[in-house]
Amino acid sequence: MDYQQALIDLRDGAIDEIAVDPENFPAFQKAWSSFPYQNTVRGIAHRAGKVTYVRAK
Repeated sequence: MDYQQALIDLRDGAIDEIAVDPENFPAFQKAWSSFPYQNTVRGIAHRAGKVTYVRAK
């Protein structure tokens, strides 16, 4: 998955959420660290290390 594009789509409202499993988190973290609009997205932690990212309200 292209997490950089997914973050842009999430920020712009094209998608509602990004679900990240623990095994995919390193790839997501790389895109997240270079994403300049981090304050527009928030993460919701779930059991077993899963995180869902949604637009911040």
